[in-house]
Amino acid sequence: MLGIICDSLVDLPVELAERDDVYVVPVMVVLGEKSFRDGVEISRAEITDFLENNFARTSLPSPGDVMEAFETLYSRGYDELLVVNLSSALSGTHNLFKTIGEQFASAHESVAIEYVDSLSLSGGIAMLVYKAISMKEMGDSLRVISSDLRSRAGTKNFVFFVLPTLKYLKQSGRIGRLEGSVGEILNVKPIGTIDSDGIFTLSGKARGMKKAVEKMVDRLIDAAKGKKVLCLALYHSGNERDTISLVDWARKRISSLSETLLTGELSSGILVHGGKGIIGIGALIA
Repeated sequence: MLGIICDSLVDLPVELAERDDVYVVPVMVVLGEKSFRDGVEISRAEITDFLENNFARTSLPSPGDVMEAFETLYSRGYDELLVVNLSSALSGTHNLFKTIGEQFASAHESVAIEYVDSLSLSGGIAMLVYKAISMKEMGDSLRVISSDLRSRAGTKNFVFFVLPTLKYLKQSGRIGRLEGSVGEILNVKPIGTIDSDGIFTLSGKARGMKKAVEKMVDRLIDAAKGKKVLCLALYHSGNERDTISLVDWARKRISSLSETLLTGELSSGILVHGGKGIIGIGALIA
């Protein structure tokens, strides 16, 4: 039987994350000198409060937690395992899973493991996992599924997101301090994306959240024009009224592109890099 292992930055909807054949390993969220398992040991509200006057970061999952994922699914009878992770260009998470997986496989000759570097994050990876589950239920093999996902990663999997503030990007060094300061003064909201190499890049900007979200949605619609869209993703951080209003507006604009829409609140691991008020959308193309 085939099982799926991923990290918590995949942001799987609850109905997928809680399946018996899926195991989500939490990345570590670091607040000051303390580390917490994403989504397990600390709440989004606690992180949001911390971010008011501090900066946080993420680190790799515990190797023990990764090994536990392999052991748990194997004990449930899943001897074929598909591992899908956050882009290797953004984190060492994918390489950690491969290292632990190879150790596990060396001790269990009957297990088969395939690894997929999503070249994406959050909803972008969730759409790939959704595709894998759909293919599994159609009877496709582990090798066919992993090959299909690799062919889509970075080329047929579009993700865009709007960040409400530049201060976390500035702190991480992803944009210059001068550019960040000017952007904040002018209320400029960056539109980010993940390029074909799995690297974060700024793809545009606009004055104010509303205009930025409108431009982001237009870009997704243009990217999907003339193509069959297998599924969509729509995620956000925080539940402020203005954020939810923009999420609802974006849902109405993109809903006609596909019958399948994955939605949810961004994981703590994403929250620490962008703060509350992030809005992200994505499309997986046939």
